[in-house]
Amino acid sequence: MLTCANCQYEFKYKEALPFSWKSRVGHQCPSCGETQYYTASSRKRSFNITIVAFIVIVFLNAVDVPFMWIVALAGIIIAAMILLSPFIYKLSNEEEPMW
Repeated sequence: MLTCANCQYEFKYKEALPFSWKSRVGHQCPSCGETQYYTASSRKRSFNITIVAFIVIVFLNAVDVPFMWIVALAGIIIAAMILLSPFIYKLSNEEEPMW
């Protein structure tokens, strides 16, 4: 689960979920008020997962899997990435450069 890098407050799932669709925006810790950002390694991990999902979808399209199956799989992948993000990513006190 997401943990504040400043005070070690562990975010509740409902508090951590908005981080998954607002990764470039800092969020304040409810305990200490410090603004928290995804770490650069977390953003890279998210990018890598997205690239792998894209490659899988392109591969399925290349082997003539029905379009509706591909759309359903893409929806499942997106939903899984959003719902599991609070368990995968880490936070930092400052916004780190990506590279």
